[in-house]
Amino acid sequence: MITFGIVGMGRMGMMHADWIQENKQLKLAAACEKNPARTAELKNKYNIEVFTDFNEFLKTPEMDFVVIATTNEFHEILTVAALESGRNVIVEKPMSLNYQSTLRMIKAAEDSKKELLVFHSTRWDRDFLLVRDYIESGKLGKLLTIHLRVMLFGEFWAGGGVDGMQNPWRLKEEYGGGILMDWGPHLIDQLLVLKGRDPVSVYGSLQSGLWCNKVDDHFFAALKFDDDTICEVEASINCRIPLPRWYVIGTKGTLVVNSRLTNVWDDAEVRLQKDDGANEKHEVKLVGHPGAGLTGGFYKDFIHYKDSKKSQYITMQQASKVVKILDMIKESSLEGKTVQFK
Repeated sequence: MITFGIVGMGRMGMMHADWIQENKQLKLAAACEKNPARTAELKNKYNIEVFTDFNEFLKTPEMDFVVIATTNEFHEILTVAALESGRNVIVEKPMSLNYQSTLRMIKAAEDSKKELLVFHSTRWDRDFLLVRDYIESGKLGKLLTIHLRVMLFGEFWAGGGVDGMQNPWRLKEEYGGGILMDWGPHLIDQLLVLKGRDPVSVYGSLQSGLWCNKVDDHFFAALKFDDDTICEVEASINCRIPLPRWYVIGTKGTLVVNSRLTNVWDDAEVRLQKDDGANEKHEVKLVGHPGAGLTGGFYKDFIHYKDSKKSQYITMQQASKVVKILDMIKESSLEGKTVQFK
């Protein structure tokens, strides 16, 4: 039995709690929530001890892993404190607000000889699994372009926290808000997994166009790799007409995953050229596909990882590299030029 404690019981914290309690090999031991008005509700819902003091929370005797599910600006300080207390840590994405911060977190994990994992849940998304399978199968041929986009519109993104639009933290700079720090980690992580290598250079552009002027509500990035694959990443909360979630072009085929104005992408189309030159078309419905990120795939595979049935998981070094590229996108946007990966 692996035991967990969660820090930050907002929307994502409660989702982590639900996923943990769904698995019989995992146990939720405690939680820490800064809002005292919610402790009774959380105690009743999860039948656990709920603390408002982080240091008291860390004294919980049975707690193998601490899950950090707070807003972004607290990721480093809470992760380091949990590691130094002798706990393993799972921290929500982004790993932290900047690359140097992630290096300090890695050092804390190495010094304490504890595990630090990062919750990049979209590795389990049904659309990503489909794209990965087609690329790895070779059916698309040599990759020419990969376009990853999440184009949304509406208050549901800005008010996605437990306080809704009364405290739209994703629109606030002090919380590490903005669409780049929200969807950027997912998209960059997915691209790096698919490519299996570092980019050569990064060009980025951030825009504050509609929802606020303190953080970005639209970003675009172009990543160049040494095999000349064209890779573009884009996310927006200003998009009233959606673009495809994925558009992948290879020498033997094209794959598109369509999307709606909410973060739902449920149908795909693939057109391939067979060895005899004939063309074929496949339509794939993804609704109900098992293993989507928001159905708790991370924790299901986590059990296999801890049972040594899965040799590698989402490493802190991989997640740190994602944040490094987010930094490069910001630098490129600020300076108006391409940034070389070093």
